Amino acid sequence: MNWSKVFFYFGLSFILGVFGASVTSLDFYFSFLFLLLSACFFILSWANKYFIFLAIIFLAFFCGSLRFQLDQPSKNQSQINYYNDQQVSFAGVVNKEPDQRQDQVKLEVKAQKILIGSKWQKVQGKVLVSNYLFPEFQYGDQLKITCQLKTPQPINDFAYDKYLARYHIYSLCYYPKIELMQTDQGNFVLAGIYKIKNHFVSHLNQVLPEPQASFLAGLLIGAKKSIPPDLAQVFNQTGTTHIIAVSGYNVTIIAVFLMLFLQQFYLSRKKSFWLVVAALLIFMIITGLQASIIRATIMGLVVLLAGYLGRLSKLTNVLVLTAMIMLLINPWILVFDLGFQLSFLATLGLVYLNPILIKFARIEKIKSGFIKLILGDYFLTTMAAIIVTTPLILYQFGKLSLIAPLANILILPFIPVAMLLGFITGIFSLIWQPFAWIIGWSVWLVLTYIIWILETLAKLNWSYWEFESIGLGLMVFLYLVIGGVIILNSKSQIPKKV
Repeated sequence: MNWSKVFFYFGLSFILGVFGASVTSLDFYFSFLFLLLSACFFILSWANKYFIFLAIIFLAFFCGSLRFQLDQPSKNQSQINYYNDQQVSFAGVVNKEPDQRQDQVKLEVKAQKILIGSKWQKVQGKVLVSNYLFPEFQYGDQLKITCQLKTPQPINDFAYDKYLARYHIYSLCYYPKIELMQTDQGNFVLAGIYKIKNHFVSHLNQVLPEPQASFLAGLLIGAKKSIPPDLAQVFNQTGTTHIIAVSGYNVTIIAVFLMLFLQQFYLSRKKSFWLVVAALLIFMIITGLQASIIRATIMGLVVLLAGYLGRLSKLTNVLVLTAMIMLLINPWILVFDLGFQLSFLATLGLVYLNPILIKFARIEKIKSGFIKLILGDYFLTTMAAIIVTTPLILYQFGKLSLIAPLANILILPFIPVAMLLGFITGIFSLIWQPFAWIIGWSVWLVLTYIIWILETLAKLNWSYWEFESIGLGLMVFLYLVIGGVIILNSKSQIPKKV
């Protein structure tokens, strides 16, 4: 067995170790047994060299399990969650952009000190604060907050506590008394990025009407909170939410389509690749370098790399290495982050399943370049992502959009056009608004077409089904079927170079 395969199984075992510790009550002492087994196989390797492989597998599983256990929250007087279920006053800095909803705003506050008696005492940890819409607070504001701290609890079948744990949030605070202490206490680079982003969106709103302005903001920087609820429901019913949700599912699909779009202008594959890479990095920066966006960008880059290299054997290890790095940074995302799961599944679909669909569709025999582009590059690429994410969506939500393939094929070719024209419009809105209004007409037409197509398809009675979520067993069976199809075709499978 070569070192490439050894690395693959080491990485896979590490991931399984994180998974095992996430879904069971494995403690350190039980995990330590895997370390002992690894040591035993290393000792026995003098008699049979294949025992080294087993030793590496058990060692990797132990490391994955240990990584998750080391990320469990500590509870002592230096941690803010130690004071849960108590009325407290603490000071902290707004650590992220405020998450504004229709009737409230959520602030992620990084605690700095807590008032014990008449003295301040240093503390660490994050608190998720739910507050009224006014007065408004910004990233970097230092606040004094007085409230009853709460411990996150599961809500019905939703593991809300685990969901927040992936952000290392273990305390909640509802509608507290808040006093502004200081401003501009956050990272000045992030603060600058947020200001530029908000300035950009506000100027777009002056050039374009609603809902086109909110839709474009969602496309360009993932600002989907301002999208009208009825339009958001249309995206949901037509299976196109990914175009306005900053996730790996979004970025991987948009990255591929940007690559295809650039190649229609006779740019070489190499130049197109580096242009899209640059666009993804700029996108990551202007959206605030959030952890979920960084992961989404990495997924998009992996898919682009698959098409650029065209070598499946190398990409398998790249995917495993990518997953390992992400789990080393935050092991909670494997089981408790649906966005990460959809991101990775969409990536797997584009890398492994898409070439199989192209082979069976016999795209190479189609003479018309336009039909080959629409059927091979747009439709089958979309279908690959939809197929591998559908079982998880059915398990989590029990929702199925039958119209999603058609909706995606009708709008995705226009998404890069809307993004390009929208970006140009936004830049000129900052420089010279009269010219931005002229360009704005073109992007308005594209956005209006997309919205009209989706609203028309959403009105079809059979386009969207909601039913009882499928069970875990059926979801696993569906993925075994998909995995079996990929494995049976793996010998002749080479990613299509985009």
